[in-house]
Parts: sequence; structure tokens; C-alpha cells
Amino acid sequence: MRRALSPLSLLLICWSLSGVGVALTLAYLDRLDLVQTFMRREDLSLSAFTATGLAWLLLALLAYAVGDTAARFTQHRPASMQINPIRAGYLTVALNLLLLGVTALWIATTAAKTGGLINLAALASLDSLATRDLLLENKLFTGMRLFYAALPATACLATALLCFGPLPRQIRGLLLATLIGNTLALFILPIVMSQRLLLLQLVLSCYLVACLIQGRLVGWGWSLLAAALFLGLWMMREAIINPMTHRSTLDIGTQELAFYLVNDMWNGSAPLAVEIPHTWGALNLEGSMFLTFTDSYFAHILAPRTDALQAVLGGGEFPFLTAAYVDFGPVLGALFLAAVGFLIRRIFIHARRSLGFAVAYSQIGASLMFSSHSIYFTHQNLLFSLALIAGLLRLAKQQPAAPPLPNGLTRPATVFPSQRRSLPAKAPLHERA
Repeated sequence: MRRALSPLSLLLICWSLSGVGVALTLAYLDRLDLVQTFMRREDLSLSAFTATGLAWLLLALLAYAVGDTAARFTQHRPASMQINPIRAGYLTVALNLLLLGVTALWIATTAAKTGGLINLAALASLDSLATRDLLLENKLFTGMRLFYAALPATACLATALLCFGPLPRQIRGLLLATLIGNTLALFILPIVMSQRLLLLQLVLSCYLVACLIQGRLVGWGWSLLAAALFLGLWMMREAIINPMTHRSTLDIGTQELAFYLVNDMWNGSAPLAVEIPHTWGALNLEGSMFLTFTDSYFAHILAPRTDALQAVLGGGEFPFLTAAYVDFGPVLGALFLAAVGFLIRRIFIHARRSLGFAVAYSQIGASLMFSSHSIYFTHQNLLFSLALIAGLLRLAKQQPAAPPLPNGLTRPATVFPSQRRSLPAKAPLHERA
């Protein structure tokens, strides 16, 4: 289980599946007329798929693997913070109600300007792009979309607490309602807002945290249901934004998905085919800049460099492995990837015994599963979500703290319920005497 859920495994799964999808799409490109149309629209040429680009992707994976391997041989202290799961459960529900409340108020105020929710829904079915622009124009405050984007984090934390151990029926019901409510919200809203990755982030992170806490791969049936849920959202969104009466929704959605895979791999290869200016952190540090209110400053300074990259960027963003090269070049880019691999592996190591680290790793691990599309784990959405999780668990810290043990002894680290079942039983009292 540990090997299957490790960060290097998740990264390899993502890029392997993407590579296979691109190979199949290009092999049958003459039969996929919509893919050809979308490629012409974005001016994607097959000449960008060069041996140099493939060589960099392999080198980047190797650099990441070096950092990942180095972290396995470092000493580490088990995470020691003990939490009160009941308190954490109520805090999670309260925080989630705040996030959903802000999102609902945002939609309600926008709907009021269109004559009500029914009119807003009708507008979304006729012109989803206009509806999206209308919603963005009516944001309640700067950074409000971070509240909407944090719903996968509270759903993941609710899942972790449900798996962690026995809880009163009332709090279990509230946590389950949180999970279901967030799933429904992120199934409906992305139809208009075009942030389908939030639903993917939710289902992947919830699955990962359940497996980590249970100590085994669980819920294959639920994982298939989650995959069907995301694909259903994908098809519905594509049917709305690409209405074609002579095409089935399945045909449109499938070809659009195939195009996205080709587009992502094109973004990963095109910067290696020509000389480009490096952006020195504009891509990988964008989230940190946003949260520190320095994004406008650095965007102005780096604008000439980022603008020059439009020639080698199709739709979307640069994928994780290539973004390191675009930002820092081949040598510093490889060192950066090794550092990221080291850090994420350390988080994974702590996730074996800490609820907080398990939730954090599940959020990061989920983003690794679509790292061929973007570098979401450095995005402000995820950084904000991790900060919320850390703050909530700090408030749910077990009180009072236990006194230190004498003679230099240390307390055993917290173990998950699945790990407790595997611990050896203590000897009877007469044998210990």
C-alpha cells in the first residue's frame, strides 16, 4: 500500500497514463476530427514533440526521484500533536458551513441581478461563458474564490475523521453531510465556472486519505463511482460549451478529453524545442506571490519574459515537470525538482502517523495525479487550503498536554486505527512481573 500511494508512484501513474492517452490519440488522429479542429484552433503542431522534450521529461523524473530517494534515508521524528477528533469534527463542520455560506451568498447576489436562480440557471444553459463572467464580476471580496476552492480540503478532512476512529452518531452524520454537500456543490458549480479540477481534487484526496488511515487500498467501488462522477461532470460541461446537435455528448466529451491530453503534453514539450526566456519562479511561486500580495509587483517585472512564452504555450498551463525548466533552466530546474521530491516524500513519511500530515499529503498527492496538466500543489488554492487545515487542527489540539515521562523516555507516536490492530498484544501482568 505504501509503495502504491507514495508520491513517486502517483507521479509516474499520472505521466504514464497521460503518455498512453497521447500516443493513442495521435495514432488515431485521422479519425478524431474534433481533436484536429481544437488543435488548429490552438495552433498546435506535432513538430513540437521532439526528442529533446522527451529527454527533459525523463531527466526531470530522474531528478525528482533522486530527491524522493534521499528523503527516505533521513532521520525524522514522529509527529507528536494529539488532536481531539470530536472537537476537530465540529470545527470542520463549522468551517465548511462558512465556506459554503460565502459561496451560496455569492451565487444568490448574482442571481438577484438576473431575476432569480431560475433565470441564472437558464442563462448558464444558454451561455455558460457569459454566466461565468457575470459571477466573476460579482465577487463579494478579493480572494473570495479561495473559499470556494477550499471545499475539497474540508471534504478530505471530514473523510479522514470518519475513517480515524469511532465518533458519536451526530458528528458522524454532520461529517458525512459535509462530504456529500461539498461533492454536490463541486459537481454543479464547475458546470458554469469551468473548475472541474476541484471535483477531481476532492475525490482523489478523499480516496487517498481513506487509504492512508486504513492502511490499505480501500473502496474500489467508491473509487469507480467517483470516476464516473467526474466523467459525468466533464461530459455535461463539454456538452454545454460545445453544443453540436449532430454530435452525442459522449463523442464531444471524449474527443475534448483526448485533446486536453495532447495539449498538456504539447505544453510540456514545446518549450524544449526552441530558445525561451526563463521566468525565475513566476510559475512555481505564483501561489506564494498571490498570498503575500506581491503577485502584481513580480508580474510587472517578469511581464516581458512571461509574454514571450505565449508562443510555446497552447491552452492551459505548463505541466509540473516542464514548469521547472521554464522557470529555472535545466540545471536549477533539476535541483528544484529534487527539492520538491524531497519535501513531498517527507510529508508522506509523516502521513503514516499524523492525521494532519495525512490530510496534507492527500491534498498534495491528488494534485500530483494531474501534474501533467498543471502545478496545482503550488497554487494559492491549495496553499490556502493547507493553511486552513493546519489552523483547524491546531485549534483541535488535545488539551491538556500530557506531562513528560521520566528518565528521558518518549511517548509513542500516534497511530491510526488500522495500525493499532497490527500492534503486538502486551504480555499478561504475571509474565511482565
